[in-house]
Amino acid sequence: MAQVQCRFPRIAACLLAGGLLLGSASQAAEHDAVRAAVATGQYKPLSAILAEVAAAHAGRVVDVETKRGPKGELRYEIKLVDNQGLKQELLIDAASGQTVQRVAKDRSQALGMLELAQYLAKVAQQHASRITDVEFERDSQGRGVYEIKLSADQQGYRKLVMDAATGQVLPSAQAKPRNPAPLKRVDELLQALAPRFPGLVLEVELEHDDTQASYYEIELLQGNGSTLALKVDARSLQVLKQKVED
Repeated sequence: MAQVQCRFPRIAACLLAGGLLLGSASQAAEHDAVRAAVATGQYKPLSAILAEVAAAHAGRVVDVETKRGPKGELRYEIKLVDNQGLKQELLIDAASGQTVQRVAKDRSQALGMLELAQYLAKVAQQHASRITDVEFERDSQGRGVYEIKLSADQQGYRKLVMDAATGQVLPSAQAKPRNPAPLKRVDELLQALAPRFPGLVLEVELEHDDTQASYYEIELLQGNGSTLALKVDARSLQVLKQKVED
């Protein structure tokens, strides 16, 4: 049987405490509920699941988190890395111990810093943009590629995919045309919202979602001590979401 090597102390500590690990965002109530379900046999202990993983997969465990399925069912997300750098992510049902999803990532075609820097400098120059994010992945054809996020000041951002072997941007990966409307400045945003939303400004932050839409997140301190959180389209200044937090 292969040996599971727990890289992080919190994983090993969890196993000693009863085989239960929850992500850092989990609440104490859920922690207690899951622990009780393990004790009654509703869920398999994490230690038992890791033993089964060790028997079926080579590599060391580098992270374990809990996830919820579409119907609220508990699942363990287990990440492993072997000596060749192959990364696997297993999603395992906590009740049955069955693997729901398995994703293997071969990172052997990732580039060194200097070689990648040369490729990225050419991409940034060709597209007259600043590169903000780079991540190595495998595309649908099995090629090693880098997903690149570029920012062009007030024009928002876009994504490209570069072949790791050649440094060429793949034609099929060209991003959709960006919204030509410029982003509103922060002062314009505040002036537009002031008549509708009273309060003291605690924070204003520009964000982007996966569809390349840009929006502002704003926190306003209210007179009763609560906080009003707003999500506002950065181009139209339409309020997309508002929430009062204690």
